[in-house]
Amino acid sequence: MNNYDDLDFLNDYEDNLNEENPGQNIEDRLNKDSDKFENIKLDSESLEEIVNFYYDEFHYDKALKYINILLQYYPYSSEGYHKKALILDGLGKFEEALYCFEKALLLNPKDSEIFINQGITLENCGKYKLAIQSYKYALELEPDNADALFNLGLSLEKIESFSEAVECFNEVINLEPNYKDAYYELGYSYDFLDLLNDSVKAYEMHLKLSPLNYNAWYNKGIVLNRQGKFLKAVDSYETCLAVKENFSPAWYNCGNAYAAAGRLHKAIECYENALKIKKEDAYSLHNIGNAFEELNEYEKAIDYFSRAIEIEPNNFDSYYGRGNCYYNIHKYNESLDDFNSALVLCKDYSELWYSKADAEIALGKTDEALKSYEMVVKLEPKDSDAWYDYGYALLNSKKNYEALAAFENAIKNNRSWVEPYYEKAKIYFLLGEIENGVSILNIAFELNPSDKFSFDFNKDWKRVLDFLMKR
Repeated sequence: MNNYDDLDFLNDYEDNLNEENPGQNIEDRLNKDSDKFENIKLDSESLEEIVNFYYDEFHYDKALKYINILLQYYPYSSEGYHKKALILDGLGKFEEALYCFEKALLLNPKDSEIFINQGITLENCGKYKLAIQSYKYALELEPDNADALFNLGLSLEKIESFSEAVECFNEVINLEPNYKDAYYELGYSYDFLDLLNDSVKAYEMHLKLSPLNYNAWYNKGIVLNRQGKFLKAVDSYETCLAVKENFSPAWYNCGNAYAAAGRLHKAIECYENALKIKKEDAYSLHNIGNAFEELNEYEKAIDYFSRAIEIEPNNFDSYYGRGNCYYNIHKYNESLDDFNSALVLCKDYSELWYSKADAEIALGKTDEALKSYEMVVKLEPKDSDAWYDYGYALLNSKKNYEALAAFENAIKNNRSWVEPYYEKAKIYFLLGEIENGVSILNIAFELNPSDKFSFDFNKDWKRVLDFLMKR
């Protein structure tokens, strides 16, 4: 074979590029000079150099061409098949890459690095359990290999074995205290395990080593928000945005944190910034609607909910929010329409049925309201407020015995609440069941002594009924 000694231009591409053609892309230069490699017989060292050059520059197709030439001369080279596997992985040809890893391991079964890279490719094609086995083989060869432990932890995260992943990342840190990515993944796994304080500490350790990682600032904010530390979460999101201003999820979640802290105008600013980056963001529009609803600016809220519905017509929350706003400005027909639209999308949300019942009462649709209340108590049988309101609607519909049963259910779920007792007493008196009425009224007076007064119902019945009717 002939030596191709003049390979200096390969090594000097990047150095000479700016001098010769300051604006020229390295890829253009490689394409232009690729004919220098055609039809040239190269020795193994030269071929390896060319393969590595193209591989390092991400020109995997050209690297593949020359690794194939190299393997023609050295068909039993474990390193050659290992390199070819890495190149094929870069091209997204994972199954071919795995075949080459297997050939490399047949030739050299004691190389832990091959097992590690095989595991990475197995991860890339979603074969996480096989990847775990590959990393474990690497660790049998090198128990203190931090990269094998780290990648094992990543695969364990993928199959949601977070406790085992935490063990791996902690082992990595014991071996290499400055292994910054291990702290990052440790924070992620602790978050899933609901070990939120540990998660925050892990992210903080990562950020000491990598202070410009906007994803770490963002994830730390997520965890702080889950802890209810909303303004601290805001600080993390804002630091994330100082590093990467156009990161829409950080603006959105910063808005959520401000909203949770009650700073609604700041929340709206954040959601608006998210919308500048992602204009068709139904969730930001919806949350602005929520903020304006809380500020009692119902017309503005309706506008944002409507825009959210245009983008995401299957989000029942936006119909529900808009329906509540219509209700608050006494547009009960529009309100009822929205509640019905929401219920088409979500039939099992008791609050929706509750709001629908309120709108129907406001429109005088008593029979429909009773059916809605019936759905509420069916979905929430232990909700004393729902039973009370259902009872009140039944009472107004002259369904006294059904109302008695509803108030009894309200009492059963909250025995210290005095109002259902008063309503039961009222019904008994109206039905002429004086003894039952007096008995229930006395229980109410025991619960609320400030209301108590002495009476003889036969003499003071008007006074008693007047007291009950005014409640």
